[in-house]
Amino acid sequence: MHSPSDPDPNDTAVQFLSRLATVDGRGMSGWDLVQAQLTELMVFTSSPCGFIGDLVDAASGQLQLHSAGPLVWPNDPRQAPSTLWATVLDTGGPVVNNQVDSQTIKGVQNLMAQPLLRGGQLIGIVGLANRPGGYSDLITRQLTPALALLASSVAAWQAEHRQREALTALAIARGALRSTEDHYRQLFDAAGVGIVRLSVGGRFLDANHRFTEITRRTREQLLQLHHHDITHPDDLATDEAMAASALEGQRQRYSLEKRYVRPDGQAVWVMLSTALVRDAQGQPLHFVAVSEDITERRQFEEAMNSAKAAERANKEKTDFLSRMSHELRTPLNAMLGFAQLLRVDPTNPINDIQRKKVSHIERAGAHLLAMLTDVLDLSRIEAGGLPLSLEPQRLSGVLEEAVALVSNQVTQSDVQLLLTPPAEDLFVKADQVRLRQILVNLMTNAVKYNKPGGRVMIEAQGVRSYVVITVSDTGRGLSEEQQAHLFEPFNRLGAERTSVEGTGIGLVIVKRLIDLMRGRLEISSQIGIGSSFRVWLPAALNPQPQAADSIAGRLGGRSGFGAFDALNPGTLTLLYAEDNVVNVELVRQVMHMRPKWHMEVARNGAEAIQMARACPPDLLLLDMHLGDMSGLDVSDVLARRAETAGIPRVGLSADAMPDQIAAARARGFLDYLTKPLDVARLLALLDSYAKQLTAQNNEESAEEG
Repeated sequence: MHSPSDPDPNDTAVQFLSRLATVDGRGMSGWDLVQAQLTELMVFTSSPCGFIGDLVDAASGQLQLHSAGPLVWPNDPRQAPSTLWATVLDTGGPVVNNQVDSQTIKGVQNLMAQPLLRGGQLIGIVGLANRPGGYSDLITRQLTPALALLASSVAAWQAEHRQREALTALAIARGALRSTEDHYRQLFDAAGVGIVRLSVGGRFLDANHRFTEITRRTREQLLQLHHHDITHPDDLATDEAMAASALEGQRQRYSLEKRYVRPDGQAVWVMLSTALVRDAQGQPLHFVAVSEDITERRQFEEAMNSAKAAERANKEKTDFLSRMSHELRTPLNAMLGFAQLLRVDPTNPINDIQRKKVSHIERAGAHLLAMLTDVLDLSRIEAGGLPLSLEPQRLSGVLEEAVALVSNQVTQSDVQLLLTPPAEDLFVKADQVRLRQILVNLMTNAVKYNKPGGRVMIEAQGVRSYVVITVSDTGRGLSEEQQAHLFEPFNRLGAERTSVEGTGIGLVIVKRLIDLMRGRLEISSQIGIGSSFRVWLPAALNPQPQAADSIAGRLGGRSGFGAFDALNPGTLTLLYAEDNVVNVELVRQVMHMRPKWHMEVARNGAEAIQMARACPPDLLLLDMHLGDMSGLDVSDVLARRAETAGIPRVGLSADAMPDQIAAARARGFLDYLTKPLDVARLLALLDSYAKQLTAQNNEESAEEG
């Protein structure tokens, strides 16, 4: 968990790093780029003050401070403020001080300082100050990836400064120390960047020690080569064009990023700054080129680009799966919905033979829906696009929900389900929806593959820092060979030759969901005796009790809204927003079974908004894909207007992706029904809501009387 003063966890390290990496440095000096990235860092951490400490002397730890924000940081190493970040220089680790002595430096209440490392070497520090609420270890960890990019920019700025110094030093050396070759050679070889002299034709005339390290060639070897010989073929044309423009007088100096090829074939990226030296008459004498190794920076940029591309690809996969789910569930909605109506409609009863045929339709449709759901879930897991919310869950409640969901299957089979209720204070850290899915899948398998008169046993207990949930059965059991292939997608281990329906991917999904929730799955089984599946998940502490959420509580200020007619208290209005004619007809047929309700239909989002504003309904049923806008967009528009903000909303959509459902619930939806429509669930919701609303109106009438 994060404290209220920490950065928003939705603004992830990758997102912030992407923003930092996309700072447009074109036309900027090295320091301008560093300052722009420091400003982004200050904005991300809500820090009004900051500085970059340039390590001038590593031996003494002397820093040259460059400020950002209202504070001016003193550069005198004898002053007390230097002790604030002395630990960074001594240990190379971060410093967080949320109680800075007011006498240390005027205007500083809290401070965070972190090292800037380049190739494992300390090249400076970055400091942030006066953040409301102070700094935390979470912030230091969040900034770690970003500091690598900032360090790269600082190193480039330092290199730019060194390059200028090197070129200046070289010019001075050649002018003032012509007669002292040894002195010149010492200065030349002592430079921290690669320096070479090239003839106008491009042959090497001289090279310093650092350049030989970059290219992995000796000075003697270089003097036998042309710069073409060590330049990457893809960079030759640009290099030649820049040199030609300098010789033609179009420019005196130029810079570019290029690659040198080492003898072993490895390419090394350098920032090359080249100046053309002319004689007193303006005739070209030779080129002086300074090279800084930027291979690490380029590799980091390529990694960032790959991460962005992977993120885009995952989003595209998620969008595709969402559309696929919607398109496949829509026709299933009509098929299963009308089949349910044929079976339960009391006004048009069917005979036993017809009922049996309808049950075949429903069973086949349910199997197709289960297979579709499993395939889409597996695809999302493999694409890395399945969001999970790992929070403390009371295990007894989740187990009861799972048992309720498989109760119909248990009733229809000759199997006994025995649940040993866990302790009320037993909590597990998991995603509630996905944990319920795991339990339902394991219980369903235990029932399906059991024998007549068999039993399914469920129990749970805490084991050190874990909670172990065991689902056991007295079924046919699995051989060792079958267990070895248990988690292969679509491998039903011979069950495809039986009458038991299945997809062969349910257990695959179970195992991968457990892995995503940082747990593990264990299996023990014996042929003819049965199987036990043990789910190990991290234990959690009891969270703070939260207020119960009910339909009545969500109605809030419904007084005065809706088409509830005081003269005809039996009339309730449902506004259904749906652009599919078949889906509208299905819900209309369902509504005939609840004569207290009157249904109005909006064919698109704009029409739904207009109708809701003209005559606010008692309940708004929203499809998530309305052609002109989404159901969430409609909800947002209505929520911004006082006269429609209190209209209760329920989602009904073929988009059954968990993140879509979570987004609807976050916007205050009472419920979210998925297609194919569960007719019984819709009827139960209408009955429950009508009861709540009628009771509320009765209470208001009594108070007025």
